[in-house]
Amino acid sequence: MRFYISIGSFNLKYIMYCILFFIIKIYLYLFIYYDNIDINIISNHKLLEPSCLFFGFFLNIIPEWISIERLNYYEYISIKNVIIIFFLSISLLFIRIIPQIINIDKDKKHVENAIEDNFILIEFLLIFLIPHSSEVYYKHQKLSFLIFTLIEVIKLIFFLIVKKEYNDILIIFLKIIFSIIYSFYFICIKRLTKYKFVSPYKFNFIVGIIDFPLIIIIYIVISFTSLGNEKNDNYIDNIFNLFKDDFNISNVIRLISLPLVYGLHVLLVIKIIYDFTLYHSFIPLLVEHYIKEIFLQIENEINAKIIFLFSCFFIELIVIFVFLEIIEFNFCGLNENLKRNIEVRADIESSLEIYDYYNNETSNKRKTIKNENN
Repeated sequence: MRFYISIGSFNLKYIMYCILFFIIKIYLYLFIYYDNIDINIISNHKLLEPSCLFFGFFLNIIPEWISIERLNYYEYISIKNVIIIFFLSISLLFIRIIPQIINIDKDKKHVENAIEDNFILIEFLLIFLIPHSSEVYYKHQKLSFLIFTLIEVIKLIFFLIVKKEYNDILIIFLKIIFSIIYSFYFICIKRLTKYKFVSPYKFNFIVGIIDFPLIIIIYIVISFTSLGNEKNDNYIDNIFNLFKDDFNISNVIRLISLPLVYGLHVLLVIKIIYDFTLYHSFIPLLVEHYIKEIFLQIENEINAKIIFLFSCFFIELIVIFVFLEIIEFNFCGLNENLKRNIEVRADIESSLEIYDYYNNETSNKRKTIKNENN
């Protein structure tokens, strides 16, 4: 009996990475971003959350110390690679700081501001289109990505026209810029860790050792300007006001856990890209994108958007599964160029070549023996 849909490549390690990533995002949204906003020390200080993020990058020095892989990577890191990581670090800092400094969304209650929800379509398109390996796209991958693109365009039209969102030109512009930066960031992660032999842990640690001191300096400088004055309409944050907050048990746990959780978060992203392919980052990025979107709509109690987002998510998740060959469609030739089938054909061709070789050798020996007897 022929099944038109079947389970393909199922890597338990990858599934565990995705599950852990999902748990981390749920923890961040339930306990850090949305939990008791008025008394949440993270939400009350705009620059505290990105400070914890880059401290999390810095904490990747711990797995770097205990990893036996560091002996294989240490001598290969070059000045050129350090320069590339430096510019990537500055780009990440730019993405996290600029939305807070320009203070676009003053009425938003939580840390995640509207501008930080990037256009995931741009990120996926650039990763798909920019050459970063010898990858060849086949029929099932092109079709699945086309469907994904159509769903994202429909979703964009829905929020742009029907719900009249993204009506601020500056927000749209910055979303596009940030999405492009993130795309190149992921591509550079792959090139540096997989092909330039930079340890994944060292990569994150270098980002942290560059960005964490910089953001603390920026935090202190802002605190001494009008942007650090609570009486100013353009007030952003003041590092000295941290000591005036209520350091209850919840806030202490938040301050301790957030850098650790962020450190694990950025480590998971880079390990998924390093251990598998750049395209395997699509599922965690998709999950992160939709969790953010859905929580925003739950907060605003807009049920129609929630249903629409859930529908889009499940369709896009399925087509990415098809792209990654986790799900296989066995009709219309969509399974012809699956990696598994290509390997089977290669084995068969190799076996036939070996058979032909020995068959020819046997035939030649028989001819030689026959000629000698004659």
